Amino acid sequence: MPSGTCSNCCREASTLLKCKGKCGGDALYCNRSCQKADWKMHKKMCPVGDNSAQKLTFEMSHPPGHPFADLPDAPVQAVRRMDGYGGSGMTILFSDHLGIEPLLPYADELFSYCCDDEQDKREKAIWMSEGNYPYEAHVTTSVDPNVMKLKPEEACFNTEKYGDVVNALLQHGIIEDTGKKVQIGYYSVKFPICRIHAPQTDNIDEIRKQHKEREEMLARMGFETMHLGGGGARR
Repeated sequence: MPSGTCSNCCREASTLLKCKGKCGGDALYCNRSCQKADWKMHKKMCPVGDNSAQKLTFEMSHPPGHPFADLPDAPVQAVRRMDGYGGSGMTILFSDHLGIEPLLPYADELFSYCCDDEQDKREKAIWMSEGNYPYEAHVTTSVDPNVMKLKPEEACFNTEKYGDVVNALLQHGIIEDTGKKVQIGYYSVKFPICRIHAPQTDNIDEIRKQHKEREEMLARMGFETMHLGGGGARR
């Protein structure tokens, strides 16, 4: 039996049951009672029969004053990734679910300094669609488990900096407000804790490896890194 944290009651154990549905075992539970209690949330990423899982692609519109206000709606994809504490976070990537053409204006806007012709622009658009250039790298803020312990699929969404993206995620059903809120750092407002209806795309070992590689790179450049408490998160 796998070890981890129950997606329903948040209990840590070394003998949890893995969901055997279409999620591929993304969720872990103490027992069938916990699995049943969590089904209302979990079914959006673990559908039964011919039902489809939660759609993670959508189009982002831009209000006046936004850097992309003059561009057409951006085709994007929501991706759930692990944060430095081993919890969940969310990144928004450019997506090719509508084809490459809608990404060309963004490639032109972002890489005009190095795109010499239409072929260069198309290659940059393809490169963006492969997850190499995020639309928003982080729309969530890590929460120290000593401040608030979150369930594996929950994350704190930064509505102060990314309110338009958070609203779009809510409207498209990709995340769901749990009603919980938490105070983070110097922000004067409390941020909502939302359930993410998307599978995890990485693991804590990958995150720690990335942090180590980043620290080594910064050290070679002569920079110091700041170590945060709990879970080994580093910035």
